[in-house]
Amino acid sequence: MSDSLEFDFDVDAAWMQFQRKLGDYVSAMRDGDALVIESRYDTTDGVPDTAACVQFYAWDLDMVRCEIPSNEHLHSGRAITAEQREALSQLGFRTSVDSEPTAPHVDRNRSWSDDLAKKTVAVFRDIWGLPHPSFLGSRATGRYDVPNFDATTAESDTTVVPLCVQPKGKEHLQQLVDRALEPWFGFPPDHDPDGDIPLRFAGGTAYVSVKPTEPVVEINSTLVHAVSGRTRAAELLVDLNLQLPDVMLHLVQDCVVAQVRVSGSPFVADHLLWAVRMLSHVWEQVDEKFAEDFGGALGEPTPPIDADDFPDGLLELVELLARPEESLDLDTVLGCCSSDREVVVSYLRISAEQEASWRGMAVAADLGDEHCDVDEADREAGKWGRAVAALREVLRSTPEQVTPVVDPSAIQLQLFETDEVAEISDERSDEQ
Repeated sequence: MSDSLEFDFDVDAAWMQFQRKLGDYVSAMRDGDALVIESRYDTTDGVPDTAACVQFYAWDLDMVRCEIPSNEHLHSGRAITAEQREALSQLGFRTSVDSEPTAPHVDRNRSWSDDLAKKTVAVFRDIWGLPHPSFLGSRATGRYDVPNFDATTAESDTTVVPLCVQPKGKEHLQQLVDRALEPWFGFPPDHDPDGDIPLRFAGGTAYVSVKPTEPVVEINSTLVHAVSGRTRAAELLVDLNLQLPDVMLHLVQDCVVAQVRVSGSPFVADHLLWAVRMLSHVWEQVDEKFAEDFGGALGEPTPPIDADDFPDGLLELVELLARPEESLDLDTVLGCCSSDREVVVSYLRISAEQEASWRGMAVAADLGDEHCDVDEADREAGKWGRAVAALREVLRSTPEQVTPVVDPSAIQLQLFETDEVAEISDERSDEQ
């Protein structure tokens, strides 16, 4: 591997470690906490607080706002251009209210902290072009014991896996794959029901799997589905495979599938990460015109979710939880589960899978997947998330805890102009 590629991987690893730390920090924020991540070396011409920065504010029990200051609060060298504003919109930031420009921001449940951290890295790295997280500093305000966030502290273990490992079997190889991909996600990767690891790119999804009969790791991604005209498609694939020697494109039934195979004997983590980058590069080149050339539609088909596939008791519980005027007690939730602990566990598993699936679709929509609607996915994820919370509460059998709600309305557009954010929030709460 060349020195330049090794340097690229080192930089990628540093950003991934920063992303993981930021995600962990944001998920632990409490109402009234604020965090500012800013460039330490920007030229500000002596005007304070105008460096490139991303700001977080926690509110309403489990919400957090991720915001970029408007241009009047940024140095002219960091002002957001129209092109950059469009890129922020593609990342999922809201850039206008009632057709009027506003400070780019996104409000999310704190359970989405990893996604917000990923957006933050994209802002600093891709929008503003910061080369390394060591260029960043931070300021945290809020409660009296609010913890500091050190953006420059490196993790002690920067090696994902040893350089080269001979796996002892399929399970060992799967463990090595999981550890190798952990920096890519910023957290241990999840597996789908088939045991594969979904990787979501702008426009589509790839699946990483360990072959059961040979020491090989495969990454497969459906680029186009509903292909019409197999002969024409086969001709196109011949030319494309000559242009992309590191990625094999196959016609599987009516789908164009991109595949990269990585040897697992021995297993080299950098080789797997390189394969992921290659497939990510392919997705950057794929667009609607690409799909039209094959007479198909972009990405993989989205199977409809049939409500008949879910148990009646679970559907009843989800419907009851969707009524905001009603507060369910533990006995009602348990009644939907036939007062059977095994049924509770079964419903919890189904609900958790549905929540994860819809959250994934929301992320895909944020990344530009036109087959997913982010608002619908958010609603569905929230619906199943409420079921998960209720079922877990039944298993724990602990009384419900009530926490006072903080009204963030007074600081919607000026959350971070001073360090007295918590005081403003407290004063607003006292007035009500």
